[in-house]
Amino acid sequence: MYVITRYFLCRIKERVKSLRLILLLSILFHPLTVHSEDLKAASDIWSPFFMVSNNQYTGIGVDILTEVIRRTGDTVSFQYLPIKRSQVMLDRNEIDIIVLDSPLWNTPEIAKNMLFSNNVMSIQEHIYFLKESYIEVDSPADLYGKDVNILREYYYPVFEHAFNQGLVKKNEINIEANLLKTLIAKRCDAIFMDSVAFHYTISQLGYDKKKFKRGLQLSDTILAITISQNKSHILPRFNKAIDDMKRDGTIDKIIKKYTE
Repeated sequence: MYVITRYFLCRIKERVKSLRLILLLSILFHPLTVHSEDLKAASDIWSPFFMVSNNQYTGIGVDILTEVIRRTGDTVSFQYLPIKRSQVMLDRNEIDIIVLDSPLWNTPEIAKNMLFSNNVMSIQEHIYFLKESYIEVDSPADLYGKDVNILREYYYPVFEHAFNQGLVKKNEINIEANLLKTLIAKRCDAIFMDSVAFHYTISQLGYDKKKFKRGLQLSDTILAITISQNKSHILPRFNKAIDDMKRDGTIDKIIKKYTE
C-alpha cells in the first residue's frame, strides 16, 4: 500500500512540475497578452503622419503606433477625427489615444487630462522659398510687406505680432499640397512648413527639391503618443516599446519610408 501511495505521489509531483514548466514557457513566449487591450486611436488628417484613403490608414504616426502595439501585445483601431473633437472624446474616455501630438500644442486646460508617452520624434518648422526668390530672414521685419502662406490653425509665436498688425500678410491653407502649390505658382512669397511634411509633399507632387530653399527655423517640436488618463496603466509598456524602437532604428526607418 505504501509503495502504491508513493508511486502516485511521485506521479503527482511530476505532473505539477510539467504544469509549472508549461506555465513558465507560456509566460516567456507571451509575456504581454495577459494585459492586452483593444484600444481606440484617432487623429486629424496630417500628411504624412496620418492619412486615409479608401478606409485605409497610413502615415508615420499610424506605422509607429501599429508597431508599438505589436510589441505590447495590444490591438488598436484607427479613426479620423478633427483635432478638437479628438480632444473632447479623449477627455470623455470615448477614445484612448491621439496618434501623435505635442504638449506644446495643447493649452494647460486641455493637457491636464492627457498623458504623453516618451518622445517619439521631433519635427522642425522652417520658412521655405522658391530658390530664385529667396529672402534671408533673421526676424519678422525681413518679411514686412510680404505674403506668407501657412497651414490653417497653425501658430507661430515669433510672427504673431507681425501677422496681427498686417505687417506680414498671412493666408491660411487647408492642406500641405496646396501650400506648396501656391508657392510654385508664386501666389505667395514664402510658406511655413515642417521639414518632414515638406519632403513628403514635394515627392508626392513630383517637384524638384532644387527649386526650393529653406530659411529660418521657426520651431523644434517633440512629438509623442497622447494617452487618456483612464489608460494610464498602458503608459509603461508603451514607453518601453518606444524606447526599444528608437534604440533599434525602427522609428528612423519608418520616417525615411515617407521622406526619401
